[in-house]
Amino acid sequence: MSIIISLLIFCLIVVSHEYGHMLVAKACGINVKEFWVGFGPTLFSYTRKGTKYCIKIIPLGGACVFEDDNPDEDYVPGEGAFLNASVGKRIMTVLAGPFFNFILAFLLSIIVLGLSGYTTTELESVNTGSPAEAAGLRAGDRIVKMDRERVHLYEEIILNTQFSQGETVAITYERDGVQNVVNITPKYNEEYGRYLFGIVGGLHDENQTVFSTLRYSVYYVNFWIKNVFKSLKAMVTGRVKLDEMSGIVGVAAAVGDVYNETKSYGALIVLLNMLNIAVLLSANLGVVNLLPIPGLDGGKFLLYIVEIIRGKQIDPKLEGKIAVAGFAFIILLTAVIMYNDIAKLFR
Repeated sequence: MSIIISLLIFCLIVVSHEYGHMLVAKACGINVKEFWVGFGPTLFSYTRKGTKYCIKIIPLGGACVFEDDNPDEDYVPGEGAFLNASVGKRIMTVLAGPFFNFILAFLLSIIVLGLSGYTTTELESVNTGSPAEAAGLRAGDRIVKMDRERVHLYEEIILNTQFSQGETVAITYERDGVQNVVNITPKYNEEYGRYLFGIVGGLHDENQTVFSTLRYSVYYVNFWIKNVFKSLKAMVTGRVKLDEMSGIVGVAAAVGDVYNETKSYGALIVLLNMLNIAVLLSANLGVVNLLPIPGLDGGKFLLYIVEIIRGKQIDPKLEGKIAVAGFAFIILLTAVIMYNDIAKLFR
């Protein structure tokens, strides 16, 4: 069951990504040759307005195929070809994929927060003898900022403590309608293996409305986006090792663990947890695809910016070689991460 759920989640977020490419491409007058859901042999297909829609046997991802993808050597791009579209239309088409991932994450967040509620930054309690208590924080205070970063969800506070290296943080909190600022240096906790301020939160908003749910859904997606950026920064600086990263196998294992831990609480709890994982992965895919790496949407966007600066389109063959090099790097990285994921299963 966990494998099936993992495949469905992966399929959902990738198809959403590819659907974004297709929808904007068609709106820009770019011909879309095929649109796949899944991979492998085709189970079902039909053609509408020049696009062949296919349902394939393996429910893992999908693809949006333009008519000039993988062309023959004698192919000449015609009207409606992606390569003949203006650079502005190509940029919009490329960026539509990550944008739709953020849209999907937002829509799923509405469901998750609408059914389970959201946590505010109001403190439930402050631990005795903690740095927070020494700074004067107490239960009922609402944290507004950590340094210059505004926080709306208690998860954001947890995220900042997870990546803390013991640096002093300027905490802006609100008490009785008045904002105050204190400097707090977190203390290392041996049990949890990280620096802590000594605060307990996670209180739900008792006055939740439809409009507040929509607003906090935006905050929730933003939280996961920040999570990805902080994780990437930690990886670049060496604080997170390559063998600590997870790929498809690792995510599937995590889905299995969450499923087994929550299935005794009923189908609704399982659904909420699976949707929460989908929010995380969709936001992750959106951010990662925007990185300026050849082969990814961000790499293509960078090439189009170069095209705008030089006033001349980059040779499609050169662009193809750059993309192939990027894909080779991505495949190698994916293989290494997958190897580490499989190795963890046998530890």
